[in-house]
Amino acid sequence: MNIYGEKFLKNPLTKAQQAKVRKSVFTIVGLGGTGGFILENLLRMGAEKLIVFDHDRFELSNFNRQSLATEDFLDLPKVHAAVARAKSINPGIEISTHEDFSGDSEAIIRGAGIVLDGTDNVKSKLILSRMARSMKIPYVFCSAQGSRGIVSVFTTYKFEKAFQLPKGDEALERYQSCQSIICPAASLAGTLAASQAVSVLLKKPYARAPEAIFFDIFKKDVFWKGLLG
Repeated sequence: MNIYGEKFLKNPLTKAQQAKVRKSVFTIVGLGGTGGFILENLLRMGAEKLIVFDHDRFELSNFNRQSLATEDFLDLPKVHAAVARAKSINPGIEISTHEDFSGDSEAIIRGAGIVLDGTDNVKSKLILSRMARSMKIPYVFCSAQGSRGIVSVFTTYKFEKAFQLPKGDEALERYQSCQSIICPAASLAGTLAASQAVSVLLKKPYARAPEAIFFDIFKKDVFWKGLLG
């Protein structure tokens, strides 16, 4: 058995399914609270082709919830931490890093098997969802705030309809952005997003918008499903 097999094949996936995970291109936009845990889960599942976006650097306020935030990476770009973490787990990984994400990023994302949302503002989520829909790439929505979170996969259903968004940049600004989050909520949202992405690629059941997975780690019944929009 090769090194890859020794590291990543102890799971319930078939060889064909594992090969699918290994060969698929995953795009992660945002490497903060949810995005860092998305990255970690995909790495541990044996993903080897990643495209990541984040323009930010690590600061002390990130340490309570962001898996990539360490003293070694304080005040350094989050994409640098992502590469270092990925290579420490799997030196054979192919990871393409980009600091700026915008409506002009379509050429970079084109060809990805799936895109995962680790952003912390509605405007970026809207841009990413529209871009993915136009390219017919599944878009995994992921959000966490306080002790709560939502995860869903968008294919044809419109993100704007799901969240009844207003028109215009000024109105969207009111929806921004990252508020206080407890680490288990960010971790759980990122973990669910990664698992939903793999479920889509392997043709397993997943929460397809307008259906969504909701959770609140401080409720007696932590998980429930509901409809968006």
